[in-house]
Amino acid sequence: MIDTLKRIAYLAVLAGFVNTGSGHAQVYGAQGYNPYTGNYARAGTAYNPYTGTSAAARTASNPSTGATASKQAAYNPYTGGYKSSAQGYNPSTGTEAASKTYRNPYTGNTTKVQGAYNPYTGRYGVHARVRR
Repeated sequence: MIDTLKRIAYLAVLAGFVNTGSGHAQVYGAQGYNPYTGNYARAGTAYNPYTGTSAAARTASNPSTGATASKQAAYNPYTGGYKSSAQGYNPSTGTEAASKTYRNPYTGNTTKVQGAYNPYTGRYGVHARVRR
C-alpha cells in the first residue's frame, strides 16, 4: 500500500515536471458572427517570449455584400521596428484600397504608403510620405 502511494506520488511529481517547461510561444485567436447582420469577424495575436516579437491581425467580412477588411501589425523589440498595414475591398464597386506604415528607429524614418484602385477609371491612386 505504501509502495503504491509512493509510485503515485512519483508519477504526480514527474507529470508536474513534464508540464512545466520554459516559456512557449503564445497564440490567441477569436472568431465572431453576428446573426442579425451576417457579419463575420476574426482576430488573432501571437507573442514569442524568446525573441519578444509580437504580432496581431483582424479581419472582417460581410457575406451579403462581399466586402472585406483586414488589419495587421507587428513589432520587433530587438530592432525596434514596427510595421502595420490595412486592406479593404468592396465588390460592388470593385474598389481596392491598402495602407502600410513602416518605422525604423535607427534612422528615425517613418514611411506611410496609401493606395487605391478604381476599376471604373482603371487608375491607381498612390500617396507616399517619409518622415525623418
